[in-house]
Amino acid sequence: MQENSITDMPKLLKARQWHSRFFAVAIVALLLVSQPRLTADVLLREAMLWLGYALVIIGVLGRAYASAYIGGRKNETVMRDGPFSIVRNPLYVASFLAVCGVGLQSGMLTVFITLVAAFLLYYPLVVAKEEKFLYHRFGEDYARYMQEVPRWIPNFTLWREPESIELKPKFLRRTLMDAAIFFLPMPCFALIAKLQAAALLPVWLVLS
Repeated sequence: MQENSITDMPKLLKARQWHSRFFAVAIVALLLVSQPRLTADVLLREAMLWLGYALVIIGVLGRAYASAYIGGRKNETVMRDGPFSIVRNPLYVASFLAVCGVGLQSGMLTVFITLVAAFLLYYPLVVAKEEKFLYHRFGEDYARYMQEVPRWIPNFTLWREPESIELKPKFLRRTLMDAAIFFLPMPCFALIAKLQAAALLPVWLVLS
């Protein structure tokens, strides 16, 4: 990997944040004018809601747990303990679960599929660039890690954990604040439904 790719890493991470925000705004715009085909009293809609909420909780807790291990040291060492011992990208895996949860909470399979597809198309590209950076930084140590630990599907038989870890409260707090955004969609969906029922928001699309 060339040196300019290393120095461009902060730009890549910043671009990822802007891409995610742009996509989030587009989804919000869609939701403001859309309504689920399933009504709130349908059992399937209720099951989607609670499953979605459970996935969001698991995703947020997963991100917090992984963050406690990495403590902002992702680019300083090859972390191989805790969640990083069973999957190379536990933060992204946790985010994926939370994204699935948000999609289910919408009550619209169209939104769920759109969110999942966008994540599966975009984030493997992000991870590939990050892995190139980490391989250049850590060499064979990271190459062995890539060979032994899966990228996306956790292998729980590989689990290992130390007696103690160094916790950085500032990094953990920042991670929790970032992850807290996954709790916002549920009340927002309820608010949108009320505004649409009061004819304060238009309903241009009824989505399955």
